[in-house]
Amino acid sequence: MPTHLTDRFINSVEPTGKRSLIFDDEIEGLALMIRPSGAKSWVFTWTENGRQRRVTLGRFPTWTVGKARTHAGRMRLKADVGEEVVAARGSSVGELIKEWRKVVKLTRRPGTVVGYELAIDNYIVPTFGKDQPKAVTRNRIEAWHGEMAQTTPIQANRALGVLSAFMSWLEHDKLVERNVCRGVRRCPENQRHVYLTAEQIASAHEALRGDNDRAAGVALRLSLMSGCRVGEAIGLMREQLDVPHLLWVKPASSTKQKKVHILPLQKEAMTLALELLELGGTDYESCKRAWKRARKVIGRPDVRIHDLRHSRASALARKRASLPQIGKVLGHTSPQTTQRYAHLVAADLVDLINEAE
Repeated sequence: MPTHLTDRFINSVEPTGKRSLIFDDEIEGLALMIRPSGAKSWVFTWTENGRQRRVTLGRFPTWTVGKARTHAGRMRLKADVGEEVVAARGSSVGELIKEWRKVVKLTRRPGTVVGYELAIDNYIVPTFGKDQPKAVTRNRIEAWHGEMAQTTPIQANRALGVLSAFMSWLEHDKLVERNVCRGVRRCPENQRHVYLTAEQIASAHEALRGDNDRAAGVALRLSLMSGCRVGEAIGLMREQLDVPHLLWVKPASSTKQKKVHILPLQKEAMTLALELLELGGTDYESCKRAWKRARKVIGRPDVRIHDLRHSRASALARKRASLPQIGKVLGHTSPQTTQRYAHLVAADLVDLINEAE
């Protein structure tokens, strides 16, 4: 029979030889558990899907009667309306993101997977891992992103993008009502305009040709000569190469735009592609190390691997290629993406006009 529980009454209760429960007369399901040792704690019992469930709230006297009733009252309301009272195991952000990692590895390019893993391990799980998805609110995300942005604004944007992708995955499975990352203001990013000159491109080829990691050097040279992403070079397969017609047919699964990209290759670039296959390929970390060595040789420590692709666009512009032509070589599907090279084309137009009589 329920009892009107007070702190004074609980202090007077003596333990028996076995565990006992004293139910509260105000909140249905709230009870004081008394163990043979004399330890007293609050528990809440309810029925979910035809099964009785029980959860421990806290120990008395840290949890007073008032605190226990307040907390149990909220849980009683959830139980009465059929809502989840206590999150099931495996439903925290940290547990769910483990499942999402598997999806990422199957659906994203290798280079993207690496970036996602870094953001998850270094920024997302340490902050939100123990929380339930519904506890990841817009205000918390803005504070988290804003704090990171004070020191690493670009990395803050990347981490926010990864978290947003994860929240969209949860939204699709109705684990959250909506992706609360949408609308969070990103830090402004200025597009990089870092390219190698014709002389530096030649020096880069020479440095990579002599690198002790031959496969990584060949992959980087192929990127520099064709404008492909390094991830595309790493994922190169023999069936993608049409050797007689000097074509690289990139399948939609390997391109960022998820569309087939047919890229004409120079004879030397095709030779590099075939050599890379013979060497058994390489990986991104090996390429990073090889390029770090090469850029020291050419004296351009500011040039990243992705800038090799930009350098190819610069070389095409110096040969007076148009923006649409540059876009086709790089596999862009949107003219706006290629617009970043407009100043290069414009500079070569000036030279062309000056040469005309």
